[in-house]
Amino acid sequence: MALPHAAAAEVIAAGPLGPALAASSSRTLVRDRGLQIFRLVLTAGQVLAPHRVRDRMVIQCLEGRLEFDAMGRRLVLGAGDLCHIPPDEEHAVRAIEACSALVTLFGVDTHESPAPGEQA
Repeated sequence: MALPHAAAAEVIAAGPLGPALAASSSRTLVRDRGLQIFRLVLTAGQVLAPHRVRDRMVIQCLEGRLEFDAMGRRLVLGAGDLCHIPPDEEHAVRAIEACSALVTLFGVDTHESPAPGEQA
């Protein structure tokens, strides 16, 4: 059974997980036509290999630190930092330390894409 997603005009707790980070996993928070928001949770050293999504993407680090490789650059994001990339841009992620981030996808395919590592 799929996990429920937030409805429009519903409040979502999207802040840092704090002590609960170690026991948490990636999870989609919002999925609607043209919009997907998921919490990405990575353990220290965990890598998401280079990949592409067909949507515009914003990644905002909530806690911990991560490396985000895109467009020929390696960016280090810490709590409160964000960046965006255009559609179909190859990117990779590596957790420098345990971290969580909000990833927002805008585009036609977002209502069909699961969050990386998400369990239904």
